[in-house]
Amino acid sequence: MFLILRPLSNNQALAMVIPHNKIQELYDKYIKINNTEEYKNRYVPLPLEKNNKNWRWEDKDFPRIISLLEFERYIKKYDFQIDKLLTFNAEGPNQPQDPEVEYLWGRHKQRLNVNYEDSPEKYDLHNLCLSHDDFDFVCLSQTLEHVYDPLLCLKNIKKYMSPDGYLYINVPACNLPHSEPYHFYTGFTSMGLAAISYQAGYEIMEIGQWGNTEYLGRLFGITGPEWWADYRMLKNPGLNEIRRPVITWALLKNKQ
Repeated sequence: MFLILRPLSNNQALAMVIPHNKIQELYDKYIKINNTEEYKNRYVPLPLEKNNKNWRWEDKDFPRIISLLEFERYIKKYDFQIDKLLTFNAEGPNQPQDPEVEYLWGRHKQRLNVNYEDSPEKYDLHNLCLSHDDFDFVCLSQTLEHVYDPLLCLKNIKKYMSPDGYLYINVPACNLPHSEPYHFYTGFTSMGLAAISYQAGYEIMEIGQWGNTEYLGRLFGITGPEWWADYRMLKNPGLNEIRRPVITWALLKNKQ
């Protein structure tokens, strides 16, 4: 009997197999730890006094608000002092600036924002080409669901980060199709985000998620018109039900 060895495809060659014990470790360390009453009720009641930025909460998809509040916690916890900040599609002629940028005001010296539409060939995350490779903080908001190979994209971003640089990601865990045809995934669970971040070679610092039944009812048109509800449309917006994920986020560190 002969064993026929087939060459690996590019995707197979680049994908890291995660051992079962590592999967359990990732879950226990970053996911299971959030299954607490404190995490469930951290933003109950909703701290409306924090709605004090130029990027107002009104008419904004509510999950982004919770991810912002957690982003603010990370900024304070790690006390980021950033030399070069890299953002992707964070602003444009027909869209407001991503709110994370405002939370980093005064903490970075230089900033580059890359808009895919400005140069699709140069700024496609699947084949990213930048002139600098020393960004010490990168923001990637609501983007991974719009790329067909998110693992490859995370690896490409890593090439342009400083050795100890940080990458912040937020991404839907559940969403309506939008921006078609460039909507490839309905979302990532927190475990899925942990796994792909590990495969891409990052050190995981934080993983989080938010969602609740009330928001999902509005999202899918069960308890009202199908829409991305803002906080005024919800009776208890801050409630975080761990088995009803809507958005996930991660703070990662470049691991050389």
